[in-house]
Amino acid sequence: MMSKEKTRNSTGTGHNRNTISIKAPFKIEKDEKRRFIRLEITDPLSYSVMKDRTNSFWPQGDGPAYTGSILNVSAGGVLILSEAPLEEGTLVVVKMMLQGIEVISNVIGLVKRAESDENEWLIGIEFITREKLTDYLSTAEYELIPQDYTSFDEHLRNILNKYIYTRKVTKEEK
Repeated sequence: MMSKEKTRNSTGTGHNRNTISIKAPFKIEKDEKRRFIRLEITDPLSYSVMKDRTNSFWPQGDGPAYTGSILNVSAGGVLILSEAPLEEGTLVVVKMMLQGIEVISNVIGLVKRAESDENEWLIGIEFITREKLTDYLSTAEYELIPQDYTSFDEHLRNILNKYIYTRKVTKEEK
């Protein structure tokens, strides 16, 4: 288990009766190099494995399929919580409906982060462009991918950016 127990008190020095124990469920790292605004939402997501670390390949979308919950999303990727374990480096095909407004489907992503905590997995998926996809697939594999499977190209990135902007403006108006 990756949890760490941290103890702090109200004065920041020594232990006293105001001591609070905080148990972090996952490793948290501060990263100020983000390229995209992240929006915290809770929506369902489904995904299937396209290619795993053992090089098993399911180009037609018939690989192992799972569901999860979106924790946050940006134009660069999505962070989800799932009961299904995935390894870093796995290629997945993602489908998500954002708050009943926009359906984004058949987007290819790369698992960049996978951490477990008891029965749940925190999985970070980076959306990848068609050009970058060639780094992970052979030419023969690449040619087997259906036309309706899209990489996260500029059009889809614009849809997600529009959605994030709309949600941010709506939230600020309240």
